[in-house]
Formats: sequence, C-alpha cells, structure tokens
Amino acid sequence: MNQLKRQTVSGIKWLVGSSFLQRAIQIASTVVLARLLGPAEFGLFSLAFVAIDALGLFKSMGFDSALIQHKDNIDKAANTAFFIIPMLGITLYLILNIFAPTIGRFLNNIEVVGIIRALGIIFVISCLGKVPHALLEKNMRFRQVAIIEITTAIIYSLSAIILALLKFRVWSLVVAYILKTLYQNTLTFIFSRWHPKFEFDKKIALEMFHFGKFLFLGGLVWFLKMNLDNILVGKLLGVTALGLYAIAFNLANFLADYFASKVYRVIFPAFSKLQSDIYDLKQAFLKTTKLVAIFAFPFCLGLLSLGGELIRLIYGSKWLQAIPILKVLAFAGLFNTLPVAMGPLFNATGHPKAGFWFGVIQVGLFFLFLTPAARIWGTVGVGVVVSISSLIAVLVYLPFTMKLIQIKLSDIYNVFKPGLLSSLLMGLVIILLKYSLPQQPEIFFYYRISILSLLGLTIYLFSLFKIEKAVLKEIRQMIF
Repeated sequence: MNQLKRQTVSGIKWLVGSSFLQRAIQIASTVVLARLLGPAEFGLFSLAFVAIDALGLFKSMGFDSALIQHKDNIDKAANTAFFIIPMLGITLYLILNIFAPTIGRFLNNIEVVGIIRALGIIFVISCLGKVPHALLEKNMRFRQVAIIEITTAIIYSLSAIILALLKFRVWSLVVAYILKTLYQNTLTFIFSRWHPKFEFDKKIALEMFHFGKFLFLGGLVWFLKMNLDNILVGKLLGVTALGLYAIAFNLANFLADYFASKVYRVIFPAFSKLQSDIYDLKQAFLKTTKLVAIFAFPFCLGLLSLGGELIRLIYGSKWLQAIPILKVLAFAGLFNTLPVAMGPLFNATGHPKAGFWFGVIQVGLFFLFLTPAARIWGTVGVGVVVSISSLIAVLVYLPFTMKLIQIKLSDIYNVFKPGLLSSLLMGLVIILLKYSLPQQPEIFFYYRISILSLLGLTIYLFSLFKIEKAVLKEIRQMIF
C-alpha cells in the first residue's frame, strides 16, 4: 500500500506539474496566436475538431483502458490490442475523408471540409501509440508520460506561432497539431521500450472488448456532453460566437482539462490495484476528492470575481464579449472537476456501465434545452444549460458512489468543507474590494489585478490553514 501510495503521489505530481506547465505554454502561445489570428480562425478550428473528436471515440474502442485494468497475460493482451487498434485508426481515416463534405454541409460551413480531411491523419498516427501509452500508465511511469506531454506542447506552440507569422491562418493550427501528434507517438514508443509481436488471443480480445465497450459508450456520451454545445453554437450562432464560447469554455474547464484529467489517469490504475480492498479504496477516494476540492472551489470563485479582468489581461479587448459566458461556465468547470474520482472508481471496481448511464441523463438534458436556450439567450443561455446539467450529473453520481464504497454525506461534506469555506471567504473579500476601491487609470490595470489576485490567494491559504491545518500539511508532504 505504501509503495502504491508513493507511486500515486509521484504520478499526480508529475502529471499535474506537467499539466500546469503545458497550460502555461498554451496560454503564452494563445496570447500570441489570439493577436495573429482572430475569433473566426479559432472558431473554424474548433468546428473541425467536433468531427475529429466524434470519430476519435472509435480510435481504441476502450481496449487501451481495458489493458490498464487487465491483470493477467499482459504481454499477450498488449499484442492483441495492438493488432486491433491500428486497424481502427486506418478505417476512421478513410471514413472521415469520405464523409467530410457531408459533415461540412451539416455544420453549415464548407471551409471546414479540407481541414477535417487534413486532421484525419492523426487517427492513423495516434492509434499506433495507444498500446505503449497504456503500458506506461499501467506501470505508473508518469514521469516519462509528463516529459512526453511537455515536449509535444512546446512543439505545437512553436509550430503554430511560426506558421501563423507566415500567414498560414487557420492552417497554422492544423499543421501544428499534426506535428504534435507525430512527435508524441514517436516519443511514446521510445520511452515505453515495448516492441509489438504478431500475437492475437481471441479470448483476451473478447474480455477486453466486453470491458471496453462500456468505456466506449461512456466516451460517446462524454463527447456529446463536451461537444454538443460547440456544434449548436457553431451551427446556430456562427463561428465568431463559437470562438468566443470556446475561449470561455477552455478557461472555465482549465482544472477539468489540465488537473482533474491528470488525476483521473493516475488514480485509475491505482484504484485498479485496490479494487478488492473496500476500506483502502474508500480512503483513497476521499483523499483524492479532498485534494481536488481544495483546487476546484477557489478556481471557480476566482473566475467569478476576476474572470473579466483575466479575459482582458490574457486575450485582449476584442475578446471582452466572452466575459459573461465565462462567469456562467465557471460553475460547469466546478461540477466537471469535483467528481473526477468517481469515474475511475466505477471502472476499477468493474462498473464501467455506471458512468455511461449517468452521462446519458446529462446528454438528454442537452438535447432538450440547448437549442431553445441558444436561440433565446445566445451563448450565455448555452452556458447556463451546460452548468445546470453538470450539477445534475454530480447529484446523480453521488448516491451510487456512496453505496459502492460505503460512505456518508458527512464524509462528503468533510472533504469539501476546507476548500469550500475558504473559497467563499476569498471571493467575498475580492468582490468587496473590487467594487469599493475607486476606478484607477488604465496604466494601473495590471497592478490592480495583481494585487487582488495575490490578496485573494493569501486569504484563501490563511483561512484554509485555520479551518484544517492537516490539509496544508498533506499537500506539503505530497509536493516535497
């Protein structure tokens, strides 16, 4: 257990640390690209990725996740998965090229057709790296995974900026992403030191398919959850509105994308090793949820109190229309981040279908309310539906989780309390100071936001220390 704890903590540190470094690189490159390109280019790229993400669900059919959860005959299982996954990638590439014009007509944008066809090559490239990547994570070699991700983030940013300076417009983003994918999978093979063999076991393939099919269906639901709003915004309101919405959504989901998703990847193999020990699994789940809550609550309150200044600081004045969207989507980011430990818990204990059915409820709400909300209230209305649906999903997940590992509502409150109460105090102080202080000349804008941010962070850490000293001690022990 101690060895697994050390591996888990080390994995979280590496992936979360690399995640924030990647995000810093992305923010820096986005600041440059936002001035070289415009909302229309970002919107067109986001629209193309709706189709890429949709077919991307079929890239592995859950075989890579099944390999992580698999216990016996790992080499034979890995070779079996490698026999299947690349064939899926080639098939998806051909399908995408054939149906690209149909997708363009559905999205009401013929420009997107060529971009979709070009990006389709990433299916062939990425499918070759699925098995070695799964083996790296199964063996909890997250240091190597982090190095790969940081390196590829630098490659993407530099490539995109150089191509944008050369006036490639939206194609600067497309070519950079293809280069990133190629480099990432090359490094994955090098670090994994795994060499495929021509070996196929029908029994293992069926076992992995049975487990993976629910992860695939859950991934399909997750795709609809994460992209249905983009589809409708792009289709009903245009690519400029989609560009504004995408910027706000990316900021609001910063923790879900660059922190919670990394925690998920570490605790899934860790929970899989603990699946037969309910007590240890319960303790691991509660500690993970407390750690996530300590970051999720202040981030949400920070966006609500300083989100407008953040948009202006990072992206410039031409993106100010994204501010009201961001403040609504801040809640979606919170509710997408808090339950991050639930999905790995279901999968590790052999209940992958649970995440699928709960996700169906959320997507059902999307189908019912996104279109009328977009037509009546525009992008802000879409954000409201997305946030409320995310909250409902958390409330639906909770009873099943409590029953599965025998926890009570008081346990949930205790892990939420330090982060929640400290964040409420922080947000209240920032808002009071923000609106009570006299407006300063433009030249003092950067000083103002810096002071408010540092003050908010100080208040949060101080109140967190007062409410529960052990929390900061645990975080310090994890880091050092």
